[in-house]
Parts: sequence; C-alpha cells; structure tokens
Amino acid sequence: MTRPRLRDTRGQEVRLPLSTVSAPLRNCCLFWSNRLSFGDVARLVEQLSGAKLLSEDSLWRLCQQEAARLDAAQMALIQESTALPEPAYVAGQDLYDENAAEFLVLTDGIGVKAQKPTREKQGTCKSLKVEKRHETDVLLLPRRAGGEQVLCEGVSECWSLVESARAFVRREWQEGLAPVVAITDGAKSIRQALSSLFGEGVRVVLDWYHLKQRVYQQLSMAAHSMQEREAWEQVALALLWRGKVADARAFLSGLSVRNSKAHSDLLGYLDKHALEIIDYERRQQAGKPIGSGRMEKCVDQVVGHRQKGKGMSWTKAGSRALALLRVAELNACPSLPRQPA
Repeated sequence: MTRPRLRDTRGQEVRLPLSTVSAPLRNCCLFWSNRLSFGDVARLVEQLSGAKLLSEDSLWRLCQQEAARLDAAQMALIQESTALPEPAYVAGQDLYDENAAEFLVLTDGIGVKAQKPTREKQGTCKSLKVEKRHETDVLLLPRRAGGEQVLCEGVSECWSLVESARAFVRREWQEGLAPVVAITDGAKSIRQALSSLFGEGVRVVLDWYHLKQRVYQQLSMAAHSMQEREAWEQVALALLWRGKVADARAFLSGLSVRNSKAHSDLLGYLDKHALEIIDYERRQQAGKPIGSGRMEKCVDQVVGHRQKGKGMSWTKAGSRALALLRVAELNACPSLPRQPA
C-alpha cells in the first residue's frame, strides 16, 4: 500500500528541514550519498518513506554539514596533540631483510573534474585562470594495533594533511616507531609532504608500477614503431627491475629516437629518482611491497568510485566533503556505520 505523502495546507509536498532529520535517516543518507548520486538517494528515500523528505540540495547540504563537523573534530585532535612528544623518525636502511620492521607509508593523490564557474550577470565574469581539476591527497599510515588509518585533506583549509598525519603519529606512536619507508609516485607535492612530516627520517621508494608506466609512456613517444618500443622497454625494465639505474640510463642514452624531448624527459626522470629506484626483485623476494596497489585502491574508495563518473564535475568543497565522509567510514567512525541501520 502506498504511504500518504506529507503535504501542507495548500497541498504542497513538505520536505524535512535538516535540523529535524533523525539520526538513522541521516546516517542512511550519508552512507548512500557516497555511493549514489544525490538524485538517486533522494528517490531512494522517497521510495522507502512514501514522501519526498529530502531534495538533492538538502542531501548536498547534509554532507557539507557532516564534513564540517568532521573537519572541526580533526582540528581539535591536531590542537590536542601539540602537547604530545613527536617520535624520532629514522629512515629505513635495509629494504631487503624480510625480518626488518618498517613503518610503511603509502600516499597518492587523485583529481576530479572541476565545475565550470557560473556567470551571475552578463559581462561580470572576470578573466581568471580556471582550475580544471580538484586534487585530493590521501595517506595510509599503520596503526599500532594493526590495520591502517586513512587520512585526507579537509574542507576548511584550517589544517593540512601533514598536520593531520603528525597528530595521528603522535597519538598512536609515541614509542616504538619502526624505520620509515614511503612508497609513492614521483609527484613533487607528495614528496614535499613527506619531507615536511618526517624530515630526513624517511626512505622514499619509487613505486614500481609508476616507474614502469613512465618508461612505457616516454618510449612510446620516442620509438619509431611499436616493435622498437617493446624491444627497448624490455631491456630498460629488466635493468631497472634489479635497480641498475646507471646501466639502464647508458642503454637508453645510446638509442636513436624520433622524439628527442620524450627521450630526454625519460633520462631526466631516471636522474631525478635514481636514489629512489631500488632492487625491486630482491625486495619482492623478501615478501615486501614494491608498489602502491593498496594506495590506488584506497584513493578509488575515498574519491574515485563516487566522483569520477562520466559527466560528473565538482566544486572543491563538494569533492572534499564526500572524501572526508568516506575516510571517516573507512576508519570506522562511530557516527558513520559501515552499513546503515
């Protein structure tokens, strides 16, 4: 039987003010807003309740409110942690000892398409450089009791990802912090964040899959044919797999290429990251990670699955709000259960 719709004295359907939304309904809407479009969530609520209780705009504002609460709570934790001692950070030395403990840091960034600016009045839109994408950096840090803590940037810009990570490490790892190893790609912003957080007390390893992809991309532009690219790639990757950067560079330097810029860019990339390219074969044989596959999955969970659909575009606040909600869920925040009641 169809439930009666809520209507006012003029017969207009009534939608709930956000202040009157119950906790179970709120949690349900927050859960599904990170999996479905706001329109689909609004229709789901209507189907279950028999009334148009919440509009797309109301759901968006609901997510913004919860994200602001989470942002403020993180700011409070950062402020509380300033009185705690900071652990001594030591860079990982032996990357190939299967018995050597590591404080493994995984980090990556992900971008989503930015919404185009709207023109309030004809002729008033200034000629400004418009940001095409909104980037969100995400960190995975080990917990003392096992598992990993997910951290991402906030919506208020009152605190940074580095401050959030430092607060977590101070609370969780006041003693017994193992040597720090970070596996990540070549992004400058990520390396700056690692340096700000750990200083010189971190050993950065270039993710094998990013290295492999860069070699493929540059050689695809430099080679005269697909067969030539495959032959060059096979030799270069075999050397890099065993950490022989100088030998790989010597081989690549002797090639006759069709695109000198792509060729020089690859050589520059190897020079820039020479100290971060390791013997991936030995480390893999020791049973230790050589890539950031878990990190790739994590950034997809935090941002990609919800926000990178065809035709989607976002404001920075909207993108970051959903990311904060998803991070809270992944970290098992009590206010956001993994499944709605």
